[in-house]
Amino acid sequence: MTDSAIIDEVDLALVSALQNAPRAPWAVIGKAIEVSAVTAARRWERLRTLGLAWVTAYGGSFVHRHHCVAFIGLDCEPGRVPDIAAELALQPQIASVEHTSGRQDLLLSVMLDGLSDLSRLHTNVLGRLPGVRAVHSEIVTRFFTEGSRWDLRAISREQRDAVRPQAVSYGTDTDPVPAAGDRELLLALGADGRMSYGELARCTGMSESTARRRVSRLLATRTVVPRCELADSCSPYPVFVTYRANVPSDALARVGPSLAALPEVRMCAATTSQHNLVVNGWVRSIPDTLRLESQLAERFPELSVVDRSLTLANTKRMGWILDGAGRAVRHVPIDLWQEPGATGATARPTRP
Repeated sequence: MTDSAIIDEVDLALVSALQNAPRAPWAVIGKAIEVSAVTAARRWERLRTLGLAWVTAYGGSFVHRHHCVAFIGLDCEPGRVPDIAAELALQPQIASVEHTSGRQDLLLSVMLDGLSDLSRLHTNVLGRLPGVRAVHSEIVTRFFTEGSRWDLRAISREQRDAVRPQAVSYGTDTDPVPAAGDRELLLALGADGRMSYGELARCTGMSESTARRRVSRLLATRTVVPRCELADSCSPYPVFVTYRANVPSDALARVGPSLAALPEVRMCAATTSQHNLVVNGWVRSIPDTLRLESQLAERFPELSVVDRSLTLANTKRMGWILDGAGRAVRHVPIDLWQEPGATGATARPTRP
């Protein structure tokens, strides 16, 4: 039996609700999708235990402003791709690893403390791997949207509004930086973005009230970003396409947000490279990638696509190692403060 055969419309509605509000109480989620809180929790535990869906979390606004986020393309010897991907998946600064078509064999999404760490990752880690022929980096200068803002659209607008938490004001703190101790909270939430405050307190040694107060602030300021994922094998959008494009610099601030608003676009970022825009879309079929590109050309005549590629396999997505069907099997914490070359020593399985 395939994974898609054991997920029904209620499960998809549940995942969609959690993509809009990853830490919402089960009573709120259940009411929005018209099941009881007990049923919502039971269905979620089944999906999570099977690795079909999971909630993770990672650094948000402070990483983009104060650290370094980059996409790295690797040219590899064909026979070495699986081994290289598996080894790189253990690196805590490498958030995602994809095997792609096109000019690069592997695409890495990385989060590091700064440019010097990116240099060390190039020379001390990637450059020393047998089978790696070349390394190419694209440094992100601005995210117009990213994966935490995307959802399956399996619920209505009214249902989405019902689960989304109300905004909380934290005064004039528009450029938050994690305080001492927040790193432990961020790593714990990466393993389970729905972890209760009591569990977080036990993991970090804080009191429950302190954990609640800190996490509430981290979430409200998007210093930590929770995200609900669904395995490729049961997703209605199993095809991932990445376009690299050029947009005139004076049009980028206008085109970027408009691109980000398209329902198929999961990630859109300005970069420093031969091209200044990277767009990632999730669609239903391979032919839909051409339809999406045609839509981009029609709506944004100033945009010129210079490269496109499909994801052939996902080895790791935002801190989670995946199996061949895209199911979550192991967590490797994203830790941009570790020295490049260290492996995820606290990695742990998520299911038997």
